Amino acid sequence: MRPPRILYVQCSRDEDYLRSLEAVGLDVESVPPDGDVGVALQGIDGVVLAGGYDVDPALYGETMHPACTLADASRDAFEIDLARRCLRDGLPLLAICRGMQVLNVAAGGSLIQDLPSQVPVAIPHAVDDTLTTLAHGLDVVDGTLLSRALGAGMPTQVNSRHHQAAKVIGQGLVVSAHATDGIVEALEAPDSPFCVGVQWHPENFWRTGEFLPLFRLFAMACQNRFAVHM
Repeated sequence: MRPPRILYVQCSRDEDYLRSLEAVGLDVESVPPDGDVGVALQGIDGVVLAGGYDVDPALYGETMHPACTLADASRDAFEIDLARRCLRDGLPLLAICRGMQVLNVAAGGSLIQDLPSQVPVAIPHAVDDTLTTLAHGLDVVDGTLLSRALGAGMPTQVNSRHHQAAKVIGQGLVVSAHATDGIVEALEAPDSPFCVGVQWHPENFWRTGEFLPLFRLFAMACQNRFAVHM
């Protein structure tokens, strides 16, 4: 039996994502953020949306803040279509950093476009000393998939490299973690077998394994999807 096949949308820092996915036994199909989404999803058991530049605020009905750095329109369109299909079809989705923001926008939500200027009381969320520098604490909501993944005694400190965050939460999504300042750090869709978005970068810890349980839970959902549809 083949391992579950994952669609991973390429970004500027692929290695840690790929290492984390391979560490939990997933077969990764790495694709650029363009092309036909329906074709890209053929034979796929799960999707990973990675980090990158800001989502165009026009997609959630706002004008662009001066601090925004936009991704290209084709990437926005490709990834939002992917996220909506995952939500519609129950295809396991792990969405990281920009990926979580794409998920929220795809579900009809909106974003805080620039935390430093729009939420000046927020703690620093763009801490880029090293990829694994711990930036702030994490409060995980009990009973969520994320709480199941992290479990008792797992890390409550995370790295952080974002200047945007979820504002209005998209339809069908719930908040599953906050930073200690109240900024949303994780979203999930309770009606999906696995749909989790996290604002930090768990993939950077593949060498030490702190967040591999999150990838393992994603891999389990992908395996279940494969077993049902084989």
